[in-house]
Amino acid sequence: MSLDKQQIQLPLSVAKRRVRSPRPPVRNLEHSVPDRIAGMDQVLGTHDIERITGRHRCTIYRWILAGTFPQNRAPGGKGWLRSDVEKWLKQGLGSEVDH
Repeated sequence: MSLDKQQIQLPLSVAKRRVRSPRPPVRNLEHSVPDRIAGMDQVLGTHDIERITGRHRCTIYRWILAGTFPQNRAPGGKGWLRSDVEKWLKQGLGSEVDH
């Protein structure tokens, strides 16, 4: 079987390099971080709530059923919003519950 030069040669294509646009200058993050985080709320899990309150999760869920602790409000019911827990602590409800 004889091979012609056309059969052996593969088309060569030169990959064109993408020209990157220049990056925007880096902003001072000290000023931009609070602006970005202002609308966000941290989600606290059960372990976080146990550490904050110093109580077992069963006690925390009893407080929820009694209406003395905020309900799970994080997306998907997977935790508490930090703002809700902070409100609860500011109201002094954490100190009024029997230890």
